[in-house]
Amino acid sequence: MDRALSWFRRLAVGYEMREGADWNGELRKKQRELEKLQDAMTSVIASLNKHGEGVYVIASTFMSLKGLVECLTSPEVAIPVSALGVGPVTPGDIFKARKLQFATVLAFQVELTLKASQVAQALGVKVICGDSIEQLCRLFREYTTSGSELLREDRAVSDEVVLPCVLSMLPKCVLNKEDPILVGVYVVEGSLRVGTPLCIPHKAFINIGRVAWIDKDQQPVKVASQGDKVIIKIVAADPKTKQLMLGRDFDVADVLVSRIPRRSIYHFAHSIIPS
Repeated sequence: MDRALSWFRRLAVGYEMREGADWNGELRKKQRELEKLQDAMTSVIASLNKHGEGVYVIASTFMSLKGLVECLTSPEVAIPVSALGVGPVTPGDIFKARKLQFATVLAFQVELTLKASQVAQALGVKVICGDSIEQLCRLFREYTTSGSELLREDRAVSDEVVLPCVLSMLPKCVLNKEDPILVGVYVVEGSLRVGTPLCIPHKAFINIGRVAWIDKDQQPVKVASQGDKVIIKIVAADPKTKQLMLGRDFDVADVLVSRIPRRSIYHFAHSIIPS
């Protein structure tokens, strides 16, 4: 959106600098076009979800973007949009998209740069590219449907008994320090599951969040075993609380362990001691 506004300003300034009778008619024409585009931009911005509960939309031109947003936010389609962009998908777009509810970019007739693709994979942002609005909508529906199934599976896993594990963070594999934390870890002992709550023993067992997903060799897995090196995504255990920041509230040298609730201890005791 900043790029679009910048383009409008350059267009206006460029024509204001031109002089002569031959340019007056064209200048007035371009000014009218500019006013129409600005009015259209105002209507598009007004349709955005200001609470971040939507997707990040990028198109090749502003008029394409306007048509795409109008279609997505229509009652028939009902896909909320929270942020906009014009031009190829860049790493900056990915960083903005990861803060939105769906962490998803819908790219309409634009290029996804290699660097942006790498950043998206590291941050867990989904980029959906398409040459038609219908294709984008279909792919997004398929993605959210499968994502809901995975979310239900993750919640089911998180409700299971928490297993003991000890993790050592990899200093050269810190991808994001907060909201969410993305960091490489080495499983020193035990097994790490999706949904496992983590804490730091020598800092009064401070709770740093739970494991949202585990990536091993660029593939999502549900469990990492002793000796594995994986990338994990850590989110706040309670969405209403602010997540701690790596490098400020705790360090990469700190050892992480699973936070075992009382019910898990009870389960272990009864599984070991015969009734």
